[in-house]
Amino acid sequence: FKEQRLLAVAEGVEERQEPRHNNNNILRFDMMGRGRKMCLVPRRPTWLLLLLWSVVVTSLVVFPSSRRSFGQMSARKPRIYDFDEDKLEDGFDLQLDSSFGDTKIIYDAEHCERPDAAGIVFLPSLALPKVNAMSAQLKIWCRRIGYSYVCADYHGIGRSEGAIESATLSRWIEDTITLTEKILAHYCKKRIVFVGAGVGGWVACLVAMKRPDLVGGIVGLAADPDFTEDLLLKGLPQETIDEIMANDVTTIRWGDRDYPITRALIEDARKHLILQGPNRGLPITCPIRLLHGLNDEEVPYETAVRLMNRVRSDDVLVSLSRARHYMEEMDDFKRTRVAVQDCMESISVPDLANPGAG
Repeated sequence: FKEQRLLAVAEGVEERQEPRHNNNNILRFDMMGRGRKMCLVPRRPTWLLLLLWSVVVTSLVVFPSSRRSFGQMSARKPRIYDFDEDKLEDGFDLQLDSSFGDTKIIYDAEHCERPDAAGIVFLPSLALPKVNAMSAQLKIWCRRIGYSYVCADYHGIGRSEGAIESATLSRWIEDTITLTEKILAHYCKKRIVFVGAGVGGWVACLVAMKRPDLVGGIVGLAADPDFTEDLLLKGLPQETIDEIMANDVTTIRWGDRDYPITRALIEDARKHLILQGPNRGLPITCPIRLLHGLNDEEVPYETAVRLMNRVRSDDVLVSLSRARHYMEEMDDFKRTRVAVQDCMESISVPDLANPGAG
């Protein structure tokens, strides 16, 4: 074959090689007598277009529902579940009457269709709304693994109603209890893990103390209990503290973020301090996983160790990494999922000492 080809070239006969593929083009060599010319010819994947067209036509014939436009798909009505006469709705920016009845809690929810599904309540940090990097990752993961998911903006923060001047821990605790009772409690029973970031970890602990029947486990992400007393009042300049106590709201710079701090928040928080007292003095007995970063620029990692020593639970684990305060890296997402799953498995372990358990 090679000899015939060389002979054809020597005799001045045009010969075209088989095309060699190069990305989206075909590289062809034309050899004319003694000279050579190279040209780049656009590739025409006719067979691929025909294959795609046949798939589209088949899907339209076999699955008529796929003929809906993208606009119709985005306008799909949310699912509504009926459990114990409570209507449970999936969607974004849903509304629920607050614990005091004077404002609306704005929340997102997705319920798993399994009757024995577990649930996740995500409590965001002080400066972030309910939709952030961590909450988005958790929501997608819950959808994939089959967990129900709920997340809300605190009173006075994000889309929830209410003035920031009246935003306190007491109110956030009651609103979280109301949200959990109305949206998840009847559906998920005891298998509910609270994932609290920053102040959300503090709120989760306070809810577990007040309503242990609602909290199956706690995952703290750079949790900052007692931050008003131990961090702000001890770390801010005196003139800033005086400004906070004299005005309704003052914006301060802490770490890399601006935070709205009110006198009402600091005064109310004194009723909910949990790091002061003897070891194992806090009546929290559920599984707890505390994730903290050594590079946290806002809350020292020793806070997680102090909280671990204070709770009564025997199932407590502190996990340290090189993360910063706002855990927004892929490794942080992975560690959070592992911690949640670990809590779920601890909740589900039957009491082998009791033959009737599990």
